[in-house]
Amino acid sequence: MPLWQLFTPENAFTSEEKADLASKITNIYSSDWARENFGFELPRFYTSVVFHEIKADSFYVGGEARDKFVQIEVVHIARTNEGAAALAGITVEEILRRYFEKVNGLLKPYIADRGYEVEFHVETAPFETWQIDGMVPPAPHSVAERRWFEENRSSPYNAEELSNDPRVATV
Repeated sequence: MPLWQLFTPENAFTSEEKADLASKITNIYSSDWARENFGFELPRFYTSVVFHEIKADSFYVGGEARDKFVQIEVVHIARTNEGAAALAGITVEEILRRYFEKVNGLLKPYIADRGYEVEFHVETAPFETWQIDGMVPPAPHSVAERRWFEENRSSPYNAEELSNDPRVATV
């Protein structure tokens, strides 16, 4: 899972803009670009995007009300920076450079170009603390994960479907 939470002023985005932004955020992790830059693609349903609209008198930064500020919190759990770097054959610093370059470019028309300030951070949670529909998600690059990717949903899997390629040990 990447879980993106965007804390925005009320009415900062239309419903159409939210849907467009959510789709573009999902593509960071589930696209040819992700595979080429990170060495993996996640099933699209792993990515969740939540918009929290905050009233102008309820958003404070540095003790002062802000009506043109967006706070973005992201939790990564399906892959780690280290694992992605190993899969892509590059350094963690390069993974982060590529990630932030992509994120900043994606967000610019929605945030900076509209005069909003933004703070963005990413947290990584341990894979073993994650479940979907009461199941531990299948190992990265396993047959079961590929099936989840193709079906775009979770479903039970068996031991044979946990076979995978040798890269799994590095993720």
